[in-house]
Amino acid sequence: MKKLLFLSLAMIMFVGSAMANGNHLSEKSTKTTSIAEILENAEKLVGAEVEFSGTVSHVCAHSGRRAFLLDETGKFSIRVEAKGEIKGFNRELSGMDIRVKGTVQEKRLSEEFINEYEQKVKAKQDAEEGGKHCSAEMTNITKMRDWMKENNKNFYSIYFVNGTSYEIVE
Repeated sequence: MKKLLFLSLAMIMFVGSAMANGNHLSEKSTKTTSIAEILENAEKLVGAEVEFSGTVSHVCAHSGRRAFLLDETGKFSIRVEAKGEIKGFNRELSGMDIRVKGTVQEKRLSEEFINEYEQKVKAKQDAEEGGKHCSAEMTNITKMRDWMKENNKNFYSIYFVNGTSYEIVE
């Protein structure tokens, strides 16, 4: 009887411990990373909470709801949307280093959307007789199509972060 009681108690403790560990593992943990690593692994990180630092290169003037951050090399940039505790980004943040916490998101531009966009750009080119703005847009469209072809996809992915909090890094 004592063996049965001991075995039952041990089994309850084992199951309880396994359940506790299972719950712990299912919680999303924040991954501290760099902008370059986020962009390199973006497809796998969609939905994951990340924390990273960067230099604010631009804050959208109209709403302040978007900021663009550069990594330390200046080669990689990522858009951060104001969500959670962030009500908006102050334009005075431009040029400052900040640490952001947020969730990686993906927006897919369908091939159909890109085709329609290209037609609008071409119509604008014809109306304005070209221009740097339209040629830059056509270059972006070409890059999107090249990426889709190289990756055998019928969409183009744009990765960004829904920022939930940030702090100025001194």
